[in-house]
Amino acid sequence: MLKKYKPFLRAGAIDTMAYRFNILIWAGITVCEVACLVFLWLAVYRSGAGGMDAQIHGFSYREMISYVVLTTIFNFVTFNNDTLWNINTDIKKGTIGNYLIKPISYRGKFSATCLGSLLTMTVMFGLPFYTAALVTLGSLGFLPELSFPAFFAHLGLFLLAGLCAALLNDAISYIFGVLCFYTSSGWGLNSLKVTLISFLSGTLLPLAFFPAGLRELVSWMPFAGMSQNPILILMMKYDLAASLRCVALSAVWIVVLELLAKLLFSHAVRKVTVQGG
Repeated sequence: MLKKYKPFLRAGAIDTMAYRFNILIWAGITVCEVACLVFLWLAVYRSGAGGMDAQIHGFSYREMISYVVLTTIFNFVTFNNDTLWNINTDIKKGTIGNYLIKPISYRGKFSATCLGSLLTMTVMFGLPFYTAALVTLGSLGFLPELSFPAFFAHLGLFLLAGLCAALLNDAISYIFGVLCFYTSSGWGLNSLKVTLISFLSGTLLPLAFFPAGLRELVSWMPFAGMSQNPILILMMKYDLAASLRCVALSAVWIVVLELLAKLLFSHAVRKVTVQGG
């Protein structure tokens, strides 16, 4: 059965490599973004009461810089996803009908494409970027010193958490894409999705900066597993037990979101109205 989706897995990898120049441009933008955020937080800590030795919501200056650098790299490598736009295009062009009569899962097609793209981005950019960041931050003393077994245990859990983050992002993108059956505003839905993920996943700010009640609520939602949790695992701010709980929570949310996506899609296809075809 999995053989049916191998072409989509390969297509995800090919699509990523086909637009290498665009990705290189975004890689350059990512580097500039990291530099800007580093200088921003440098100014924040220098202007604080405790100076460079201050702790802001449990983050020292070195930890915050490590968080900013690794989060920006993580988002660039992991969230290279066009699921929502592809669904919106299929609806507008009327090609959605072609997939509904084929002996494959419409959802499975996007999952396989997402994994192919993730694998390619990880090999092409993730490995060199993460290696350079970890070596640089470690040599500057920005990361805690751990034994090799402990480091590789956290690294393995980070890779597993990163896979869960990519699947969570794809599931949420798919759900928002299915909402395009009810509205032609794909751009608006994508803007809403990006805003929610950026704010609630800890991409803009660590969740520790949120008020206590909101922080507790968001920590149980799927968004925390899409950015903050994998990075804090890699930074070794979570011990192995806490890291395992984060990965398990993300795995549970993947199942929940996939079930929700299936129910939503089964209802949406009864009301589909295409603009093409």
